[in-house]
Amino acid sequence: MAACDTIAVLAGGLATRMRPLTETCPKALLEVAGEPFVFHQLRLFARNGLRRAVLLTGYLGEMIEDAVGDGGRFGITVDYVPDGETLLGTGGALRRALPHLPGQFFVTYGDSYLDIDYGAVADAFDPAAYPA
Repeated sequence: MAACDTIAVLAGGLATRMRPLTETCPKALLEVAGEPFVFHQLRLFARNGLRRAVLLTGYLGEMIEDAVGDGGRFGITVDYVPDGETLLGTGGALRRALPHLPGQFFVTYGDSYLDIDYGAVADAFDPAAYPA
């Protein structure tokens, strides 16, 4: 799956529906089964053939970076693209991240857990069938 081994993870929202839990903790770091959700996510990506995750962070993003680090302990390389002072939303965050992403990549939300064969999805996708 060398052609598509990167996933962009949208993890920068305010998570207002999760308050008060997210007043001091980003949603990606809320515990599920004893550890932050993003830890489960990163191991899932690595187990399913992805080699790199680019976390698009915003609200309390420094906390995510401090907790996750370079991703080595999860078996995946992790890079970060922060929104900056102004939260950019889904489209803005992806646009800002484009220079850090390869030509083909997956996108997921920071609260999604899709246990799929990413390689099979990449192999089945024909970019020529979907011109920009």
